[in-house]
Amino acid sequence: MKLTVLGGGGVRSPFLAKSIAYNAHRIGVSEVVFLDNDSEKLAVYGAIAQGVFERIRGDIRFRLTDDAQEALRDANYIITTLRIGGEAGRIDDERIALNHQVLGQETTGAGGFAMAMRSIPAIVDYCRLIEKISAPDAVLFNFTNPSGMVTEAIIKSGFTRRVYGICDAPSEFIRELAELLECTENALSVDCYGLNHLSWFRNVQVNGKDVMPQLLSDPRLYRDTCMKYFSPALVALSDNQLLNEYLYYYYYREQAITAILAAGETRGEQIATINQRMMADLSAIDIPNQLEHAFTVYFAHYLARENSYMQRESSQGKVKEREMLTLQQFIEQPDTGGYAGVAIDILEAVNSGQNKRVVVSMQNNDTLDFLHPEDVIEISCELNSEGIRPIKMRDIPDTQKNLIARVKEYERLAVTAILNGDRMLAIKALMVHPLVNSFSLATTLVDEYLQAHSQYTGHWR
Repeated sequence: MKLTVLGGGGVRSPFLAKSIAYNAHRIGVSEVVFLDNDSEKLAVYGAIAQGVFERIRGDIRFRLTDDAQEALRDANYIITTLRIGGEAGRIDDERIALNHQVLGQETTGAGGFAMAMRSIPAIVDYCRLIEKISAPDAVLFNFTNPSGMVTEAIIKSGFTRRVYGICDAPSEFIRELAELLECTENALSVDCYGLNHLSWFRNVQVNGKDVMPQLLSDPRLYRDTCMKYFSPALVALSDNQLLNEYLYYYYYREQAITAILAAGETRGEQIATINQRMMADLSAIDIPNQLEHAFTVYFAHYLARENSYMQRESSQGKVKEREMLTLQQFIEQPDTGGYAGVAIDILEAVNSGQNKRVVVSMQNNDTLDFLHPEDVIEISCELNSEGIRPIKMRDIPDTQKNLIARVKEYERLAVTAILNGDRMLAIKALMVHPLVNSFSLATTLVDEYLQAHSQYTGHWR
């Protein structure tokens, strides 16, 4: 079985490589290919990823390439993790929004729209190639952000293979809850529903016992999990349901904008500075022959990225800061799975018949009865040899329904606008988004994004 990663030259590639290496046996992977059209990043981050992978599974062939035909030919499993436009595109997305006092977070609202403008056409092009040359039963796992919208665009483009949208935010939060409740993840059951980066968690059970009252009264919930970004009063107003960390941008919008402006530097600008230093340092190293040294340099810069997550927006740091590791310590540290782990869980459950529960983005059908059947939602699913079955969610509180429905209307319109290059429909999409909610602002934002990203918008009218 051949597994291909599109975007294998990304900064997180060593983590992805580690996860695949430790889990390859579960789905019979015998060949792994990391593809990236940025040869410089592939030669740095891809080379570190290759070194990590081969230290763990030297018996599995691992290759780096910038040739899409070579990477996708006969591929059985494809993972997409692309950042079209790189850090420069992200900075433009954020700054254009902030210039109009609108939140520019890269997956949410105006910034998410701009990212989708670049991501969707690129992914659709890859999907056409997958249809032509990949294995007939190829399965696509989309991690490219904004993941829910990109997954919906893949399906609406006519792609005929199985496709799942995956984000590691829900699985990381569920892992935090398991640690707080001192139980295994297998013993923990949580219902997640909503949209990607706009979801809620309820019905938390351990071995079938309701533990929500215990959880809600535990002060550690607001200290040791991503619930630290929210107040107990907001949880109470949300019918005592827990929130995806990205809902911070909706419920604390003005605080986020004020904090970002006060910092004088956006998250994209911060990441770009760190990445430039990291590339400069790593480019001076013979990575294949100095892998331990290269990894130490890489990980030090990576920690600067990870441990500053959400600081500018919330004036708080990560829930748990990572600590410095050597290459050997990194390899020996138990693999938490990350987003690759969710993909492998799906494949293993379907192939082996084991029962598992995962959170994925997939078509709604009648899972959430207040949305369209063809809408892509983020939902808890049961997995076994019969396939993947979303858990139907009823009795959704009106507050959540209203926000989900508004953002879904935006996503529906935005995906269609991007697929067809329709400027007026794009304006309508941003006009209805709760973080924009203005025709004049939407018009300005769409026009400025079209101009800033003109190299990606040749099909627009």
